Amino acid sequence: MRTLLAILAIPILVAGCTGGSSSGNPSGSTGPTAASRYAVGTGPESLILRVSTEGGLIAPGYLLTAIPEFALYGDGRAIVPGPVDAMYPGPLLPNLRQLQLAPAEIQRLLAAADADGLLGADASYAQANVMDAGTTTFTTTVDGKTHTISANALGASAVAVDASDAAARAKLLDFQGKIQDLSGFLGRTVGDGDSYRPLEMRVFVGPEPGADPASPSLQAVTWPLAGDPATAGKPTGIQGQSCILVSGTDLTRFLAVAASATSSSVWTAPSGRFGVSVRPLYPNETGC
Repeated sequence: MRTLLAILAIPILVAGCTGGSSSGNPSGSTGPTAASRYAVGTGPESLILRVSTEGGLIAPGYLLTAIPEFALYGDGRAIVPGPVDAMYPGPLLPNLRQLQLAPAEIQRLLAAADADGLLGADASYAQANVMDAGTTTFTTTVDGKTHTISANALGASAVAVDASDAAARAKLLDFQGKIQDLSGFLGRTVGDGDSYRPLEMRVFVGPEPGADPASPSLQAVTWPLAGDPATAGKPTGIQGQSCILVSGTDLTRFLAVAASATSSSVWTAPSGRFGVSVRPLYPNETGC
């Protein structure tokens, strides 16, 4: 049975409004005031806001391929995970979507981030009693300064924290909810956006996947690049995985083959059989 899972539905923002005050909104409104604006980079590689959840009780190799829940850049591009087909094994390539935000929409989003405490001093709200939950990190760059706020087990029920931490965590959860439902926040509904096409990709090569008696026969894929997957990569220190940075014509060639591959495909080369996973690079990311 196929079930379409919307990992994260993020609509394109359209509501217009003027700037915001980086010291908070004294009127109490969720929108920015006309008094000033949040100064942000305008380049395509200038990261404005990133929300990601990583860690918890997961396989170490997952850390190599984890992608943000939301990443917003100075040219207005917002990159988010799109829907995936709930089948096993799943596709090798993640479904990343690219949405476009207007400058006024960025200002309104930053005003909400400001109201929920993301533009203050760096902080980390740990929770030692929840071992299987990840840590959600909010990274915001405004007025030339980067703010990093994180919370372990954000949204987990029955988490024992003091009153001040509980209030801060509630604000972070509130902002995460706005990111996850921007159509409700801004009153605009939009489709899935365009497919995000990276300029570079990390290709992780490791041991051949083990056979799963409950799964169909593993698909065999021929390694499409000239470099030997056994020696071309840089060690990552995780489960015997090495990283090969792929770009240009090599990336085009790799994607043509990877489009039909699954996460459990066996990649064959003269030097042996391998497992492959990938991490498309975002505009501000480089290297392995």
